[in-house]
Amino acid sequence: MYKILVKQQLAPSVQLFEVEAPLIAKKAKPGQFVILRVNEEGERIPLTIADFNREKGSITLIFQEVGASTVELGLLNEGEFLLDLVGPLGKATHIEKFLLRVV
Repeated sequence: MYKILVKQQLAPSVQLFEVEAPLIAKKAKPGQFVILRVNEEGERIPLTIADFNREKGSITLIFQEVGASTVELGLLNEGEFLLDLVGPLGKATHIEKFLLRVV
């Protein structure tokens, strides 16, 4: 089970969760995602990893409540738990360093 450390409402029906997930945070890269389930009856929900903190062992997820599963997810509060969290999944985004030239 994965503890919700922070819950923040960003806009109407848009939530930010910081979730305790040290193994995922350790391996996460930009562009990857996780799949979670709120409870035994819940469907699997893929969400992009918005941020991660390797030292704290947490990942940040941002989602919009648009269907039954994301509404149910949004009803969880800080200190409560997600049943399943799998990841990081997907191919990481390739990011190059570019030098900005001011003309």
